[in-house]
Amino acid sequence: MKKKTIKLMLALSLLVTLASCGTATNSSTSTSKSSSSTETTTTSTNIATTTTDDNGLFGTYTAEDQDSNWDETSGTTIQLNKTSIKVDGSGASATDSIVTITAAGTYIVSGTLTDGQIKVNASKEDTVRIILNGVDITSSTTSPIYVQQADKMILTLADKTENKVSDATEYSYPDATTDEPDAAIFSKDDLTINGSGALNISGNYNNGIASKDDLVITDGTITVDAKNHALRGKDSVSILAGTFVLKAGNDGIQANNSEDTTKGWIGIDGGTYTITAAHDGIQAESSLLISNGNFTIKTGAGSDSQTSVTTTTSTTEENSNSYKALKATEQLTIQDGLFTLNAEDDALHTNGIITINGGEFSISTGDDGIHADDTLTINAGTIDIKKSYEGLEAAFIVIKDGTIHVTSSDDGINAAGGSDGTTDEIGPGGQKDNFSSGGDYGLTITGGRIVVDAGGDGLDSNGDIDMSGGVVLVNGPTDNGNGAIDFDGTFNLNGGTLVASGSSGMAETPSTSSTQASLNLIFSNTQQAGTLVHIEDENGDEVLTFAPTKNFQSIVISTPDMLQGSKYTLYSGGSHSGTTTDGLYQNGSYTIGTQLTTATLTDVSTSISETGASITTGGMGGGGGRPPGNN
Repeated sequence: MKKKTIKLMLALSLLVTLASCGTATNSSTSTSKSSSSTETTTTSTNIATTTTDDNGLFGTYTAEDQDSNWDETSGTTIQLNKTSIKVDGSGASATDSIVTITAAGTYIVSGTLTDGQIKVNASKEDTVRIILNGVDITSSTTSPIYVQQADKMILTLADKTENKVSDATEYSYPDATTDEPDAAIFSKDDLTINGSGALNISGNYNNGIASKDDLVITDGTITVDAKNHALRGKDSVSILAGTFVLKAGNDGIQANNSEDTTKGWIGIDGGTYTITAAHDGIQAESSLLISNGNFTIKTGAGSDSQTSVTTTTSTTEENSNSYKALKATEQLTIQDGLFTLNAEDDALHTNGIITINGGEFSISTGDDGIHADDTLTINAGTIDIKKSYEGLEAAFIVIKDGTIHVTSSDDGINAAGGSDGTTDEIGPGGQKDNFSSGGDYGLTITGGRIVVDAGGDGLDSNGDIDMSGGVVLVNGPTDNGNGAIDFDGTFNLNGGTLVASGSSGMAETPSTSSTQASLNLIFSNTQQAGTLVHIEDENGDEVLTFAPTKNFQSIVISTPDMLQGSKYTLYSGGSHSGTTTDGLYQNGSYTIGTQLTTATLTDVSTSISETGASITTGGMGGGGGRPPGNN
């Protein structure tokens, strides 16, 4: 087993170990039930510091990978002279405009090669190190830097140097069965890039930088403009640091080994990334694991487009209809980082599980903000989904902490898949969500601050909703075909603050199995956005004051201070001297507008009109009696 595979397994097990032994700053365990009715346990944690010995939580970096020191007097020098090459030292030889390296060692390259190649063909045990000490290498027929064979190839970008590599627009192969190299820098074996210099790549034929094994980058300023993928490591990609400006006709960064389940992963532990990709920004065949970094990613035509992008890539690889910012097949884990994501498709996507333990996210997308076919767990972080079709979507959604703002044209938080009133479960970008029409789904909220502005349902679960903590503020739909709260099972409200405003036609309330009392106030006419709703207890003390940001006719309110059997006075309009955050007022006094009614919470879930008359609504379990096809 390779060290990189061992490292990946250790990194994943580290999350479980720290959580179970209590050494992390914030750890928790949740149990959910799958569609097969077997219980599965998911453990997650927030890790404040890196605990591995090679400066990376998820990637793999040896001391050799990070060592960028070199001595001009101790290696073989290769001087490029436009159309000829001069070699001084052993291990390399030049014929016309091609230099071939055949032995382990350090090779210092400088100068300009207008049409030629640096080729490495050493033994399978050799580590070859090439120092790019200010080079400009171009080829009109093939890859300018080609590693045909070695154990590992290390490219060191010399400090304060600019290095350019540009390949051909069409490659000349010896026969019809040969299809490699196919990148401006191409390695059939492990490839490492280090050093603080700059590297500018023009991948005119296909990929920019590609390794058929593991690609490791520990430093450098790297700019790639590639017809296909900008950075590609078939087995894995590990990035410790660096500054990256990547433009790709397909994916920005990719690991694509689908034959070995221990490979095809990406681990990123730092760096600054500006990625413009015609398809996915960062795509891992198995797992995408990020511990830190600053990411600005645009995919496809961005969030303003609802149509597929037509692009041209290599003749050896067909386009995929995927335009996601961060994508993994099995799991996507984020510990920390800054993310500005503008995606035509989902911003974060996996066919398996997503775990967010921290980070700051600014998301605009033409489809889902964050989508997992299986489980989405949010333990911490600041997430601002400014534009989406659906904000958070997964079969199981667990929110334990964090600050989350969601703006969606359809459902804000959806524990299931597809859109309201449809059965094909196709998003606006034409992408099918891998949800079954039956099975178990669930939304669990134990903490955090969640603010939803939804054109469809605000909180939607095709199963249960369980809330025991946190603050949830929903500005739901204005049409009567959706509701601020929608569930097919039961809504067990046992703690936290809930305010859910919206239309009244499909209004649902927490279930009678709840232990915390709630009140649903339904108006005879639509109330204008910004109209205050104020509740006082029997002593005249403020329980809650909220101003919905959209027109509303129904509002569900629950706080830990509201008790079954107690009497409350309701007001609308007026003003408040306190500070407001997301429409919720604090630390001030209320100036009376219109007194609506005085009501006693006779049940744990009480619904009344503005005159105090009792109203029967959904929310008593089993989906609340919603008409079929509107869930």
